Amino acid sequence: MSQTLFLTGANRGIGLAVVREALARGHRVFAGARRPRQASQLQALAQTHPQQIILIPIDVADDASIQAAADAVAAHTDALDVLINNAGVFPHGERLTNLHAETMLHTYRVNSIGPMMVVQRFRPLLHAGSAILNITSQLGSITLHMSNHYSYNSSKAALNMLTRILASELKPAGIAAVAVHPGWVQTDMGGPAAPLTPEASARGILDLAQRLTLADTGEFFTWEGKKHPW
Repeated sequence: MSQTLFLTGANRGIGLAVVREALARGHRVFAGARRPRQASQLQALAQTHPQQIILIPIDVADDASIQAAADAVAAHTDALDVLINNAGVFPHGERLTNLHAETMLHTYRVNSIGPMMVVQRFRPLLHAGSAILNITSQLGSITLHMSNHYSYNSSKAALNMLTRILASELKPAGIAAVAVHPGWVQTDMGGPAAPLTPEASARGILDLAQRLTLADTGEFFTWEGKKHPW
């Protein structure tokens, strides 16, 4: 079944793989990126799939940019089936001795607050049956606590909680919201040693998006559709 999607962070890694997989499935895609004119691979997809993809400039750390993106999408459609908050940042090498408030705040702004502002501004395009997938990480699991990346891990834990709250508020409207761990993926963020390809992760994410129901809302899933420890 063809769907209409909007996603952030569409210019590389998992986001770009999701765009490619969605196009292969016949979906209509609004691909959000900070600088889509400079995203050569997105531009190439726009050339080969002109009826399926529209590139949307969006900086999830900038409220005006988010609103402009929502307005741009609304000019082309009055409904989204799937909204995927995928854009993220990952500061490396943090220790207590070198933590910077500015870095932590920016990480929260992009990874935690940005997705909520995107949902807020795109809410008029969501309808009963729509699904919101917030791309989080196993590193945001308090139960597992797998590493000591202060800013990234805590920002994803915050996103998980925000997803639970969001799911509760939107459930009466028939809109599902879930947190999704995309796997440890071979991207700039995940590194070359990661066991999962972006393509495999993208297939799993889109499979999950297609089968989500209100019974799933507020849950934390892996890209394989399995429940993940909080």
